Amino acid sequence: MATSTLQPEQMQASQRGGVPPWLFVVFFLSGISGLMYQVVWVRMLSRILGNTVYATSTVLAAFMAGLALGSYLMSRRADHAGRPILWYALLELGIGVSALLSLVLPELLVPVYQGIYQATGENRIGLTVGQVAVALAVLLLPTAMMGATLPTLSAFGARRHSSFGGVVGALYALNTLGAVVGVLASGFALIGMVGETSTLLLGGAINAVVAAVALASGFREPMTAVESVGAVTAATPAAEEAISTYPLWSRRVVAVSFGLNGLVALALEVVWSRLLPFYLGNSIYGFSAMLAVMLAAMVLGSWWGSRIVDRVADPLRLLGGLQIGTGLGAIAGLWVFQWPAFDENWPSIFYKLVGVPLILVGPFGLLSGMSFPIAARCYAPSRGEGGKSVGRLYAWNTLGCIAGALLAGFVFIPRAGASFTALTLAGLNLLLGFSLFLVHPQGFASVIRTAHVVMVGIAALLAFLSGDVLGKILQRRVDLAAGSNYKIMRHIEEADATVTVLGDGIPNSHHRLLWINGIGMTALTPVTKLMAHLPLALADNPKDALVICFGMGTTFKSASTHPGLNVTVVELVGGVLQCFDDFHPGGSALFKKPNLKAVVDDGRNYLLMHPQQYDVITVDPAPPLDSAGTVNLYCREFFSLCKSRLRPGGVMCLWVPPAARTEVKMILRTFADVFPHVNVWRGAEYAGFYVVGTLKPLEDVPDKLARLFKIPEAVADLNAWGDLYDRPAKISALYVCDETKLLPFLATTPVITDDHPYTEFTLWRSMFDPEYQVDYATGQGFDAYRLTEALEQFQRK
Repeated sequence: MATSTLQPEQMQASQRGGVPPWLFVVFFLSGISGLMYQVVWVRMLSRILGNTVYATSTVLAAFMAGLALGSYLMSRRADHAGRPILWYALLELGIGVSALLSLVLPELLVPVYQGIYQATGENRIGLTVGQVAVALAVLLLPTAMMGATLPTLSAFGARRHSSFGGVVGALYALNTLGAVVGVLASGFALIGMVGETSTLLLGGAINAVVAAVALASGFREPMTAVESVGAVTAATPAAEEAISTYPLWSRRVVAVSFGLNGLVALALEVVWSRLLPFYLGNSIYGFSAMLAVMLAAMVLGSWWGSRIVDRVADPLRLLGGLQIGTGLGAIAGLWVFQWPAFDENWPSIFYKLVGVPLILVGPFGLLSGMSFPIAARCYAPSRGEGGKSVGRLYAWNTLGCIAGALLAGFVFIPRAGASFTALTLAGLNLLLGFSLFLVHPQGFASVIRTAHVVMVGIAALLAFLSGDVLGKILQRRVDLAAGSNYKIMRHIEEADATVTVLGDGIPNSHHRLLWINGIGMTALTPVTKLMAHLPLALADNPKDALVICFGMGTTFKSASTHPGLNVTVVELVGGVLQCFDDFHPGGSALFKKPNLKAVVDDGRNYLLMHPQQYDVITVDPAPPLDSAGTVNLYCREFFSLCKSRLRPGGVMCLWVPPAARTEVKMILRTFADVFPHVNVWRGAEYAGFYVVGTLKPLEDVPDKLARLFKIPEAVADLNAWGDLYDRPAKISALYVCDETKLLPFLATTPVITDDHPYTEFTLWRSMFDPEYQVDYATGQGFDAYRLTEALEQFQRK
């Protein structure tokens, strides 16, 4: 920006020394710690409130509500503060202290939430209220202080620099860049390597450094005229310098438009989270990559916007064009994303993690980031209200984010589907752009340009050509992965996930597959039948059984064949239960029996909230082992919870599929760390493991298996799909070992815990650990046969 264009008031502001470079550095560091906290807090609270879409949405809404509240409250004070840097230092210090307190607060709130859970009778409205209360108790204070930092620094920048929009854009860009680093650090390295606690401690250390630097500089900062006179009305001429020349009603539309832009952004993020697993899998890395790419694009956009914002003669016109461009970018990303070329193998995992999200979310993120400094200049009336304006804009945008996340998951996608929702949201951005033209003081006709009409036309054409993006991708995936013999029999899009049933179209055929979010879960196999019959045979006089993870319903149906047995099944995705008849015709009639019950909930949270005792607990976590959230069913805390819910003669049975040697050993080691007696059995068809845990040694196993074969209904169920289990000896032959052989072999293997969720963070082991890679050399995993060989080799040593 040329110096000659500055007005006298601007020169007065610029001559105060400008914004010190260290301020941008510390705000970058603050962005790192903020995202590290968010990732850990969501994980911690999901283990208390449940890993359901309702609980996760509640946690994210509480997080953003705190940001909005802090931004709004500070917007009322930031411009009055004589030393905003001291306020900022105190905020950063408070964030760090409250973040460290969050290490102990969630566990203290478990009894509170249990009380709410019991008092509400599991009513959804009551549970949501309880979840909000618990999430706010943990998150409100630190997130409110986080939200207050941007308006505080914006107020400082408005007094110290001639370019208000440039300072705000640069601050926002660097803080968002820090968020990119925080996402990558926590999602790709820190949690997997040093654990959640150490990640929070590192975040606290960053806040402490930031606060110390800000405090040291804040005490050297002179009191400004705004506060030294004692009232805003006595502000200096520089503070009264106009920023936005638009009338009040136009500026209010800018604020509302920016809030709706937040709604669109978060709602689209929910849609993208449904599309990306088709290419990136359901891993922590896929989600982290999407978020990092989105934030990185916003960094570039906001930085670019900060460089041009004060050179633009009519920022409101530019903001309207950006909104239209944002909608066009979202539609273009969807259109390109569905190209068949993306079904080809990518050259490496890094290209895949960056390239796929970049195409889908990059254009939207770039233009959204650019909009923030432009909107700030359109909205802020004067320098004396710079912090207030930024705080309110940020609050509006954050409230829109809350609404977008909730509406997309609970309303838009279940009713309209992911594809139509995405196109509708992009269309809303187009309307927002035209609304800004309509409220322009010069009127609509004088600001409309041919380029804008062309952009809308292109967007409409791409939307028409895109059609059902998810449906097209899903069908291609079926053809590639399942083969041309499989067709889509049923597809359900709901708040939790997308559920797809594949089959060969032949009635009562066993050729059926279940996909969740495009990822294969299971097939019809006798292995899942034995998941019920084996632990029920080994338990002492079982009366109550709990099945966690419904899948196709085979294990639940098999358990129902045992006379007089009360069976409860807990399934995270409600749509899976609706598909029961597709795999087992007439199976849904079992739900009407008084001794059989199906519950839609997170299995771990269900156990945490219900003190009931069981004789058998079976768990078959969703594959693959490194799926996001699956580690919650493989850790010591979960196994301990299951142990506490078993009666003295009870049995827990865990299915472990063939996988990398390191991962299987950690799961076995963790299970054996909790249960005093462990037995490993292999599957007959697939060489995975049944890991059986008991409180006392198993006795009379041959007699117990023989009694199983005296139950006609159970025998008929066991052999409905072949004669793999037509006599007790065939089941006895599946036995591998007990804890006496297992524990010495696993002595140096780490234990999976909530704090150290190793099996969810496999990237670096898959690249550098020979023990991880060895079993994939043949395309297989570490299975029961390889375990037997490894035990024999260990004993010979």
